[in-house]
Amino acid sequence: MEWDLADLYAGPEDPRLEGDLAEALRLAEGLDPQDLLDPKGAEALFRRYEEALEKAYRPLNYASLYFATRTQDPVAKALLDRVRNRYTEVRNRLLPLEVALRKLPEEAFQALLDHPGLADLRHFLERQRAYAPHTLSEREEELLNLKGLVGRSAWSQFYTEYTGRFRFRVGEKELTEMEVRALRRDPDPKVRREAHRELYGKLLAEAPTLGAVFNAVYLDYLQDLRLRGYRHPLEPVALRDEVEVKDIEALLEATRAHYGLVEAYYRWKARRLGGEKVPSPDLLAPLTREKPQVPFEEAKALVLEAFRRFSPEVERIAREFFEKHWIDAYPRPGKRGGAFCSGGLPSTHPYVLLNHTDDLDAAHTLAHELGHGVHFYLARKQRLLNFGASTPLAETASVFAEILLDDLLLERLSQEEKTLLLAERVEDAVNTLFRQVMYTFFERRSLEARKEAALSPEAFHRIWQEEQEGLYGEAVAWTELDQAAWAGIPHFVHYRFYTYSYALGYLVVLALYGKYREEGEAFVPKYLGILEAGESASPKEILARAGVDLGSEAFFRYGFGVLESWLKALP
Repeated sequence: MEWDLADLYAGPEDPRLEGDLAEALRLAEGLDPQDLLDPKGAEALFRRYEEALEKAYRPLNYASLYFATRTQDPVAKALLDRVRNRYTEVRNRLLPLEVALRKLPEEAFQALLDHPGLADLRHFLERQRAYAPHTLSEREEELLNLKGLVGRSAWSQFYTEYTGRFRFRVGEKELTEMEVRALRRDPDPKVRREAHRELYGKLLAEAPTLGAVFNAVYLDYLQDLRLRGYRHPLEPVALRDEVEVKDIEALLEATRAHYGLVEAYYRWKARRLGGEKVPSPDLLAPLTREKPQVPFEEAKALVLEAFRRFSPEVERIAREFFEKHWIDAYPRPGKRGGAFCSGGLPSTHPYVLLNHTDDLDAAHTLAHELGHGVHFYLARKQRLLNFGASTPLAETASVFAEILLDDLLLERLSQEEKTLLLAERVEDAVNTLFRQVMYTFFERRSLEARKEAALSPEAFHRIWQEEQEGLYGEAVAWTELDQAAWAGIPHFVHYRFYTYSYALGYLVVLALYGKYREEGEAFVPKYLGILEAGESASPKEILARAGVDLGSEAFFRYGFGVLESWLKALP
């Protein structure tokens, strides 16, 4: 199954694409920041602002999706580059309004908050105001946007294109990165070791080039911190996610305090595999040689059934993705690796990219990305400025969907199969919660070291291995190749400190799942309300409606308590 992007544009040469970009520029030029002083005039101003954003983002959304399946296509590259430049031009023309809003006199800003016609934008206005201390002059903001074209975003695109050309030979086959990563879960230990050697050997060889990319994006971020007056490297992230730096630090430290759960699990796994330690090529090894095959159609049926049992409405929405070809399912040369859900706009719909490999992990990935898709689909009830999902809630629907799939599978399995699936659930917690926190520690340490000088590949290797050994303790036997794994994690290039949000989101899911187990069907409307809320309120406010106190001691205690119960249930 390949996705059909015709709901956006007929193709790269569709005249509507250039027409939307031109209209976005026209709309952005007509915005007068003085209208902010009149609450009634501000209503029309924000409507036009939204329309300009929509006209600009729709071509960018299309170009990004088109490029994602054609990373080596010159036409796709040229389209994305051209559209990204035009999008930046629109953003620059919107800057006077954004800067004026953030720097508006307090009395005038309060008048906007009190105006009934802007009641649904109260949260948006307050979020914008929070950036005021870190907003530069209009001209400086414009220059930073222009710098981004040859800075962070250029390096991000280079990383995607460069790694997209990587090929790996396992046996007689030439594989993409996602295909060789999938083989790390192969039942045959020889295949796993060959896949491990190919993947990490390539990353080790490419570490000088990929390390240069890391150094560039790190320096770009450090410059932004200095120019905008941030005092802590996590401050922009906390501001973006509407949490406090101390909340992020508490999450990191609470997770590190429970690293022992990871070591305990891998000691259990080592015994199951017949050794004292788990060899690193076997970190993802299945606990049985019979690797379950899950073709795409079977994965589809399982996920839809899991969704239906929770909510027929969720199942109905997910089914649209298949029926209307909003999914690109299988890997192929030139297609980017990994999986993602592109949320689109309230006026469009989400798209899902997969690299399905016909196994149970790929079925979980399908559930994960469709969870995102349902989230964005429901958030379309919001206007554009309230659309989307704030970072603490961004992974809520996706991880929740995976747990729903597991619940279905657990009912259909024998005792031994249940043990194996429960072990998979614990490993998922390791990868979604603990490893993401380890990534954040690695990113924080390497970013701090970048202040002094560019890091050599060896410096990156050392920091990575120290953090990795801290997480797994004495339960894993590492190889020299494992030290280069950092170079193959695209989040470190594309985003800053995004990985912590997977951990926070996972703990949020455990809290919500606990509520579901307690309340049953009565919980479903509360859950759907969380997804429908988009960004119309803060994450804490949205979760409080479902009885979850984000970041409290009870929040952490409950989440890690669930993980401990899973581990204790393993025989």
